[in-house]
Amino acid sequence: MKNSHFIHLLKNQFNLSEDGEKMLEPRIKKIFMPKGTPLLRPREICRYIYFLESGFLRLYKENGEQQTTDFGCEGHFCAAVESLLNQSESEEGIICETDAKLYALHYYDLMMLEELSIEFLLLSKNLLSYYLLRLNQEKKVYLKGNATEKFKYVCKHYPGLVAHIKNKDMASYLGITQQSFSRMLKENLTKG
Repeated sequence: MKNSHFIHLLKNQFNLSEDGEKMLEPRIKKIFMPKGTPLLRPREICRYIYFLESGFLRLYKENGEQQTTDFGCEGHFCAAVESLLNQSESEEGIICETDAKLYALHYYDLMMLEELSIEFLLLSKNLLSYYLLRLNQEKKVYLKGNATEKFKYVCKHYPGLVAHIKNKDMASYLGITQQSFSRMLKENLTKG
C-alpha cells in the first residue's frame, strides 16, 4: 500500500474500515515537497487537505509583510480551513519550511466519498472536531498567555519546529518583534 502510514493513522485514530480504506486509497496522493515550496498562495482556493508524514509547514497571511498564522508538523492535518470548506479564495498561504512528505486528499474527492458512504461523513466530522478542539486549546493559551508561554506551547506541540523556522516568522506568530523573540530565545536556552 503506497499510503500505508496515512491509512494506518485513519484506521487507528478514526476507525476507518476495510471498505473505507479501499474507497480512499486511490484518491490519496503521496507527495514529496522540497523546502520553500508553496502549497497554497494567498488568493488561491485551497483544494486539498494535507496530512504530514514528516516535515513542517507554515501558514501565513500577507499584510504588507508575512504574518505567520499557524504551523503544521508530523502527524498533523493542514489546510486553509475557511477556504477549503467554502471553496473560496484563501487569505492564507501554506509553505514548506522543510522538505515534507505529505498525503493530499482533494476536496472534491472527500465530497464524493461523503456521498458514497456515511463512514466518510463521520470521518469528516471527526477530523473537523479534532481541528476545532486543537484550535480551542491554542486559543486558551493565546488569550491568557504571554509570549513566553505561547512559545513554550509551540515547542511542546510542534517538537523541533524552532530549529527550522526563521526568527522573524516565529516572532510574527507570537506577536512580538524579532529582537524580543531573540532575547526570549536566549533566556529560554540559558534556563535549560
